[in-house]
Amino acid sequence: MVALAVVAGVAGCQDEDGGAKTAGASATARPATQSPEEAAKAVRAAYAKASAAKGAKVEMRLNVGGEKAPGGSTFTGVQAWGPTAADLKVFDSSYLADIPGAPVETRVVTADGATYVDLGTALAAQTGGKRWLKVETGGAAGGDELMLQLTGGLTVASMDLPKELGLLAGSSAVRHLGPGTRGDFEGAQGYGGELPGGKRVEVWIGADGYPMQMVVHTETPGGGAMTSLTTKYSDYGAKAAFQAPPAGDTVAFVDLLKSLGRG
Repeated sequence: MVALAVVAGVAGCQDEDGGAKTAGASATARPATQSPEEAAKAVRAAYAKASAAKGAKVEMRLNVGGEKAPGGSTFTGVQAWGPTAADLKVFDSSYLADIPGAPVETRVVTADGATYVDLGTALAAQTGGKRWLKVETGGAAGGDELMLQLTGGLTVASMDLPKELGLLAGSSAVRHLGPGTRGDFEGAQGYGGELPGGKRVEVWIGADGYPMQMVVHTETPGGGAMTSLTTKYSDYGAKAAFQAPPAGDTVAFVDLLKSLGRG
């Protein structure tokens, strides 16, 4: 169930070299050609465009390294921001593969301040027929290491594109990484910077001014894990239902842990 919680965390959110090489440039491979002021201006313009679009189609890859809950999952679907919402398919997930009875792929929905994971038929049989695991983004219990770990994962992976762009644009460390030179990133410009909380952000902005890809690397509190989230964006303005499942068909994460403890 911890694995399911980690899977759920991304809905609300590759390694560093992989993201940089895909785009065709990196901070070390190519000297910056724009000043920090010009870089901040470009990121602010992308922030305005993304904010106005309110959502987009996404393809996300979450990788978690370290001793606590290492693994990875891929997500595709639609994500919205302001308010945060998502409707995503989850697959290629080491977390799902490690759970007996879990489906090979499943659905994650974020709506009304919570994230819901479709448990599938086999796991729902262990929850009294309730098919959806509900994870509150602010549901950590004080001093509970497991829940603190869960909340840290949600904070890292519940990605809000305009928020990340705004933080990057306002950072004194924002820098131009250079132009993209290969594939879909040809003609794009890369920008990156260090943000508070052990976070590093890299974004590639297309010729139309919209972000094409963002990579966020975050070290969880206490240095227990390094989370890397690569998100590719397309079809800005895409819509989805973003409807939370009926309350009677959901089981809360904390309640499920208590039930498992008794059993």
